[in-house]
Amino acid sequence: MSIDGNQDFNGEAVILVHGLAAIRLAMWPIAKRLRKCGYHVKNYGYFSISRTIADHSRHLGEVLDEFEMDPSVKKFHLVTHSMGCIIGRHLLNQRPFEKLQRWVMLAPPNRGSHVARVMTPYLGRICTPLAQLSDAPDSFVNQLDDFRRTNDVDFAIVEAAYDRVIASSCVPLEGQSEYTVVKSNHGPLPWHAESIKFVEQFLTQKQSEIGT
Repeated sequence: MSIDGNQDFNGEAVILVHGLAAIRLAMWPIAKRLRKCGYHVKNYGYFSISRTIADHSRHLGEVLDEFEMDPSVKKFHLVTHSMGCIIGRHLLNQRPFEKLQRWVMLAPPNRGSHVARVMTPYLGRICTPLAQLSDAPDSFVNQLDDFRRTNDVDFAIVEAAYDRVIASSCVPLEGQSEYTVVKSNHGPLPWHAESIKFVEQFLTQKQSEIGT
């Protein structure tokens, strides 16, 4: 893969990952904005309700490997929504990515979701990752290690103020560089103008400005 034929390409790529029961359209507004900024954008789509989070992370890793090996890409970033954040966390726990620089998590269930816990007995058989996203103490998401041990990446979190899927206390994650709250519900968060602006600013700001 080589993407240096784009005259507006700034040498940086961004991989977008949607959440559970969503499609690539969920991340389209962010993709549109970042392409205008000169990024090469990969709006990654996957059939989210089948297979485990480990399976999804393995396939996402193949996408990141393409950018790792592409000489035209100087560095790349992640922007993930909901379960996409957990897929990313599991992947980064497995191995390092040298070109990965920054990551924005939109409404991440970093400590799980009470809705996933309640719905697992009813929908768990047809929605494989649901039980893994539960806020139960022994759930998959609550057993994940700190990915910063394998990847030196600056990450920021956007919380949805009116989120009925994830409790506010389950969103933060130790080590976040920035944290903001947007007046949005869970699903529409990637379409919210403030979310899109935050993503752009975090990915483009200088290293010295992060966390200030």
